[in-house]
Amino acid sequence: MDIKPGNFLLDADFNLVLIDWEQSDAPVTTAAPEIDGTWDVEELPGKGLQYTKYTGPERRNMPMTTPGCNGWNVWNAFLEWSKQCPKALELAEVFSLGRSMWMLLRQPDMDAFEDVTSTEEVVEDWESSEDIPAHWRDVVQGCLKHDPNERIGLRELTAFWESESMEISTAS
Repeated sequence: MDIKPGNFLLDADFNLVLIDWEQSDAPVTTAAPEIDGTWDVEELPGKGLQYTKYTGPERRNMPMTTPGCNGWNVWNAFLEWSKQCPKALELAEVFSLGRSMWMLLRQPDMDAFEDVTSTEEVVEDWESSEDIPAHWRDVVQGCLKHDPNERIGLRELTAFWESESMEISTAS
């Protein structure tokens, strides 16, 4: 839930290692749009994930003392989806990984994100990124699809980067 560029370090073999895995907050700049606390989801066989806007009474699954003013600080979808719909949880994390990869590859001015209040305000552009292979940009864009059903899965993402790593290793 707390996937962002600042939570990754390089190990001695130059592998990215996630060092902070917080489950009570998420940076608005990398959070998937569907985790804002207003959506319920179910997986329909043969149809994928179906998201429904929650219209019931106010709900809370986070302590009243949880800091922050985002929807997930009141209703943390990750706590529910991990039990009821793990595919939705996976695809939300894929979005966060995609946004983080875009930030790491593209290296935008991070100061431009200080006033961002919604994940939809971040526009992923690839301006001046000719040095980034097109197929890398394509896989990152595959993570950032607004409709979670259109995103690539975590296995596909992992397989892609493992293949790229092998190709780079054999080329050097």
